[in-house]
Amino acid sequence: MLDDIYEIGTIRSKVEAKDMDNELNNDAFIQKIKEVDKGYIVCWLDYAVLFGIIQSGEIKFYNNELPDFNKYLQKLRVFNEKKELYIWRSGNKFKFRYREDGVSDEDGEIVEYIDADQVMYGSKFEVKDEFIEVSEKRGIRYIVPKEFIGNSSIEDLNKNEKRLVLHTRNYIGYNEIGQAGFVDSRFLKISVI
Repeated sequence: MLDDIYEIGTIRSKVEAKDMDNELNNDAFIQKIKEVDKGYIVCWLDYAVLFGIIQSGEIKFYNNELPDFNKYLQKLRVFNEKKELYIWRSGNKFKFRYREDGVSDEDGEIVEYIDADQVMYGSKFEVKDEFIEVSEKRGIRYIVPKEFIGNSSIEDLNKNEKRLVLHTRNYIGYNEIGQAGFVDSRFLKISVI
């Protein structure tokens, strides 16, 4: 895993970005969630970070909590290994970027990328219905879907001080003098190491 962390790959990718209407429940938002169809969601709110599951275009958070997105949302990502919808607040409006990898020739362009793994805080795991609470003594606490831990047992996770890892894809672009830099990044998945 660490041997190829900086390997540059190429993929055909489609990206769409634009401003949204002020209300998050507009047709563009709902349609984009349905396009991702199956995956995960993470929301950064003014008061918490929520992780959830997307199934058939429907959002499911722990305890069926559904925040007031218009009032509290800072940003959110709906993702799976092929697609991501990223929405963020910019002033009084919301903007979104939708990216899909592995598209056909006419739908996208070839881009270079580097995949990276980032270890997340939290080394204590506790079952909470269909979710897992991940915490740490320093005060970090969040509740994630059970799918993130795969077939690992809670006892094994706690005994061996396992960690969650966020897998990201970072897209490379070039400026007018040929200098390379990251121009976009998206979440792929979260797993245990």
